[in-house]
Amino acid sequence: MHTKRITYLLIAAMTAISAVMAQPSSSYYRGADGKTQVALKLALKDVISSHKTLTYSGELPKSYELVYYRDDNHSQVYDIFSYDTYSYSSTSTWNKEHVVPNSWWNGTRNAAYSDIFSVIPSEKTANNRKSNFPIGTVATTTWTNGCIKVGKPVSGQGGTYGNVFEPADEYKGDFARIYFYVATCYSDIGWGTNSNVVSEITKEDWPTLNPWLYKLLLKWHNQDPVSAKEIQINNSAESVQGNRNPFIDYPVLADYIWGTYQSVPFDLSAAVLYQHISGDGPVIPVEPVDTITPVTPVNPGDVKPGEILFEEYFDDLAEGDNATTSGSGTYWSGNENFPLVSATYQAGGAVKLATSKKEGSLTSRTIDYSGGAAVVELAVKGWSSVEGPITVSVGSQQEEVIYKAKMADRFEVVTLTFTSVPANPLLTIKSPSGKRCFIDYVVMYKGESTTTIPGDANGDKTVDTQDVLAVYEFMTSHDEAADITPFDINADGAVDTQDVLTIYQYIGGE
Repeated sequence: MHTKRITYLLIAAMTAISAVMAQPSSSYYRGADGKTQVALKLALKDVISSHKTLTYSGELPKSYELVYYRDDNHSQVYDIFSYDTYSYSSTSTWNKEHVVPNSWWNGTRNAAYSDIFSVIPSEKTANNRKSNFPIGTVATTTWTNGCIKVGKPVSGQGGTYGNVFEPADEYKGDFARIYFYVATCYSDIGWGTNSNVVSEITKEDWPTLNPWLYKLLLKWHNQDPVSAKEIQINNSAESVQGNRNPFIDYPVLADYIWGTYQSVPFDLSAAVLYQHISGDGPVIPVEPVDTITPVTPVNPGDVKPGEILFEEYFDDLAEGDNATTSGSGTYWSGNENFPLVSATYQAGGAVKLATSKKEGSLTSRTIDYSGGAAVVELAVKGWSSVEGPITVSVGSQQEEVIYKAKMADRFEVVTLTFTSVPANPLLTIKSPSGKRCFIDYVVMYKGESTTTIPGDANGDKTVDTQDVLAVYEFMTSHDEAADITPFDINADGAVDTQDVLTIYQYIGGE
């Protein structure tokens, strides 16, 4: 083996060890403590923007081997644009890709042009197909490699672009955190002024990302939590470039800047590394409001067992009504409880979903819940007739609702039980194109869960290495008919090494 290669492997090994053990210093984010929304975003910019500018063709690709490595020998490229495996020597297979297109700031060769957090390895075909499209949800796929999709966006996304690219579910959070990093570190980069860029970027200190974009990214950010690989990349990148991605270290920062906690000062002493919204969360000052009883015999929150986790009665939707076909034409853009909406209209204390040509949907804020069983209750009725079922999703679990009430009737109350809800889920309600309906209220409350201790795979009321062994035993059993629920610790629908990692995080108090 050549001396240079041996020396490099020693450096790589030391870098890997230090990356695993590293975390931000106690003073690194001190400037962000106590700040709120735009002030918090600017404080983080001050923290992370003072970093080394790597040379694009020299230092950047050489540093990939120390940061974006797939294997212990640092010989294979870690790529989130494809599932392909290739080595660093395969230069005809992969190249560098700006996650946030550099054409959006006219390709100026500034610090952002070679930032190791946002200019990452990519399989060449995927790089080419992604083009300079924004990230988004694909409605009609024109190209895919099985990992990312390119195509026409769903209604309300993409800005003025005709196409978007959508990552695989397990990488959506990774991409969201890169976008948040760029929007924070380079908010004043000199963004372009053409209509495409303007539809994505506000060119202001806050929010920098247009509302449709940051709401989608925030959803993906919390649905796909920070992974062990991202932590390693963050730590290794600091050793190369001299700064960190704060949205990997403290994921809740995104919710303080663009999400639920915009009015709350960030408390660094109470923040937990790598933890998304969980537990009680910060105290959010709210004005008391009078609860208006919905059009049902009783308020469901008064009679159902279990603590209420989420409720929305749409009392502020004063325009229109839900009794005539002409009374619900005022578009609704959402509120704090439902920040992401599509084809939704005010209907006099209710919301109308869908049109004759568009799917209607409501997606909630992140719901503060540690996970387990949950019950969703809602009141629904159809348009002039019952035009079709609606789907209700909590996290990855989905139920179809068949209802009988129509416009001339009272709202029909539907109760759905979800047995294994992941921590901090999103609640989504959809009605298909051409299947219009009204929703009068939505309430979600805790159900009775059989899983009492997160990570307790063997059911002995203790989280320890015996649970790791239980997961490994299940992984090797190959019994496809067995119930995976006790062993699927992170509730992603599969039993694999990520569940083992989650158990270790529980054991370590993370």
